Amino acid sequence: MTVKSKKTKKTQKTKERSHTAFFLNGQLTKVSGDDAFMMLAEWLRKRAQRPGTKIVCAEGDCGACTVARAFEPRTSKSKPKFVSINSCITTVAQMDGSHLVTVEGLEVNGKLSPAQNAMRDCHGSQCGFCTPGFVMALSATLEVKPTLDRKSAANCLTGNLCRCTGYSPILDAAEAINPSPEHNLASRYLTPKNIKTLRAEVATPLQLEDLSGRTFYAPDNLKDACSFLAKNKSACLIAAATDLGVQTNKGKPLASGLLSLQHLDELYQLSSTKKSLIIGARVSLTKLRKATQRSLPEFGKFLDLFASPQIKNSATLVGNLANASPIGDTLPFLLATDAMIHVASSRGGKLTRRKIEITKFFLGYKKLALKPNELITHVEIPLSSKLSNLRLFKSSQRKDLDISAVGAAFNVIADTRGNIKNAQLALGGVAATPIRLQNVEAFMIGKPITVETFTTAAKLLNESVKPLSDVRGSQAFRRVLVRNIFHRYIKDVFDLTCPIDGGAQR
Repeated sequence: MTVKSKKTKKTQKTKERSHTAFFLNGQLTKVSGDDAFMMLAEWLRKRAQRPGTKIVCAEGDCGACTVARAFEPRTSKSKPKFVSINSCITTVAQMDGSHLVTVEGLEVNGKLSPAQNAMRDCHGSQCGFCTPGFVMALSATLEVKPTLDRKSAANCLTGNLCRCTGYSPILDAAEAINPSPEHNLASRYLTPKNIKTLRAEVATPLQLEDLSGRTFYAPDNLKDACSFLAKNKSACLIAAATDLGVQTNKGKPLASGLLSLQHLDELYQLSSTKKSLIIGARVSLTKLRKATQRSLPEFGKFLDLFASPQIKNSATLVGNLANASPIGDTLPFLLATDAMIHVASSRGGKLTRRKIEITKFFLGYKKLALKPNELITHVEIPLSSKLSNLRLFKSSQRKDLDISAVGAAFNVIADTRGNIKNAQLALGGVAATPIRLQNVEAFMIGKPITVETFTTAAKLLNESVKPLSDVRGSQAFRRVLVRNIFHRYIKDVFDLTCPIDGGAQR
């Protein structure tokens, strides 16, 4: 299927493609021009005539726009797998090289899918507006988990909201699903022929342009990506665009130059040695969570509270880092583990690389130690026994799908004599940037593991933070949170109880 769009300005012929290509419900689809810059959900409804995909929040929170997506880098030998994503906060152009399935693609010869049947039989739908999103989230999960118990169903539906039915009938439906081989999405849509056809279609770099002259560039090598940045000073990088998509839906126009990293194979690197974990800029949080369950179990567990499955299937650690929000959930963890940031740039037409210590990376609010044409390629996290007491905290009004008021990462290690030999303390939401509390760490090193030591440390910690008051909490509230989180850490790790008012300033 080819979807026509407005004609773009005439440009000189280049080796790049001027259209994005993907399979939609088993049909090869090509989109160019202005349409390629639309949000996927809007394009599905208005251009592709797939109105089953709904738009409600346009922020990736409610899940009504959920579709199934399968994607692997072009050189990967692994067969892609379908996962759920939010179509309201991703552009059509970012779907280049993907296999997409909407709710219209679930039926087989007029027969509803197992998830649809279960939702009907268990009365999991009332007004029905959110139902396609629930069905798609369940269907994508069934691709990797053939049966669902109530807990796993609730987990996979974290990113889906219902305003009228209530969740018990929906969870009943999830438990009642009877999988059908003929409805399996992978066997239907990820055929060898479709995979081969699509890889041939996206074999060349992608460069789109709309009527306004805005460009979307997805190169196939890092050198070309850095060269594009060097020539386009105001270009905006796109990893998953889960935050950029929200801004766009709120009225902020896309940048005139968009650089996508989706076809840079080396940025999908996820490798581990005894010394470190290397995470590429295109590694999704879902894949990272699985990879850290053994090497960094505390972080793997923490990622369970980070966003919805739909967001985690798209969003990346490097994207969270580059966004540089003072309350970015993963940033205290990176600070506390002494992560190293790998960056690349173009110098005189040559690709150059360097590393930046995480403690030197945040210069001010949304200001990073990156030169104008540098991009983050990888994050390197040291692995050692020194992280054995690492604990991560997130305090927010809701358990799931909420922005933190305060985030924290604490790691304190004692020697055989009961003195502190290592301390790493980091906080988010208490300053213009996430911060590492090196002055408090310096005080703690060499001190005995006692209530007195930690009470004094809590006071120093409290004096070191300068939180602002906003809709998520007042300055005083954030100070109390910091104190209580620190006391909780000391109680959990060392079984010591500090005075309740130690370190509090009101």
